[in-house]
Amino acid sequence: MPTPLHYELTRNPDCGCRSTVTMLAFSPKGSYLAASNLDGILSICSTSSGEMLYEVHVSGGVSLLSILWTAHDEHQLLCGLGNGVVILVTIATYITVMGFHTHDNLPVECLSISGSTVVTGAKSEVSLWDHSGNWWVSRGTITPPPSIAMNSNSEVIMTSLHWAWTKYSDNTLLIAYLHHGIFFWDVREAKIAHFFHLKMLVGAMHISPDGNTLVVSNLDSGFDVYHLNNCTLDGSILHPCHGHKIPVAFIHGGFAILSGSSLGQVSIWDASSRTLLQVLKHEGNS
Repeated sequence: MPTPLHYELTRNPDCGCRSTVTMLAFSPKGSYLAASNLDGILSICSTSSGEMLYEVHVSGGVSLLSILWTAHDEHQLLCGLGNGVVILVTIATYITVMGFHTHDNLPVECLSISGSTVVTGAKSEVSLWDHSGNWWVSRGTITPPPSIAMNSNSEVIMTSLHWAWTKYSDNTLLIAYLHHGIFFWDVREAKIAHFFHLKMLVGAMHISPDGNTLVVSNLDSGFDVYHLNNCTLDGSILHPCHGHKIPVAFIHGGFAILSGSSLGQVSIWDASSRTLLQVLKHEGNS
């Protein structure tokens, strides 16, 4: 019989969390944990010792909202700022920081990467960039989704970005919108491949490692699990979100689902049975 999944607290990393934390991101090999906050501070600590290794302060205290590690050798990461700028942080003998203006004074809340293509999301804007060289080159923007009767008066707000291999394209970008469902964008053909209309408000989404399953965090009842290629509902996890955009992600190779909450706890669910496996409690909201 397999050993039941169980987590124990091992350490509290010193990530300099002196303000509201906006994002946490492990490096590709798990050596580092990066944390950003509303005071414009990026902290990078060691996961083995918990020790703070690097700290980057954005001038003017502009909030840091998103983090994306870009290199498998764990020496580069991107951070989206509240003023429309994305910074590239390189870790070497010393830290170097380069800034790129991506959106016109809009908060860059989402970042995603596939090869040399980086996607940035800010409010209704979704832009594609080539970062294969020293400078970012624009590859265009994605037109916001059309409105229908039920959301015609609602603001277009992008909430999540993910890449997937789908039946439409081997390079499909999924864009989740708060009021306007999920777009499947064929990057190679630069066109809409599919539109997945959802009646609920979409706060976040994540795709399983095998690319077959999509989990959606809605702002009302919890999390919904879908078969990605035909967008049919496989089941739901009841976990009231109370109107908050709650993060959700597949872990352990897709066999479990990790979710935050507005109550200072993190929940781990079995992805197949959708039963609760464990609750990790800590101070503050998650």
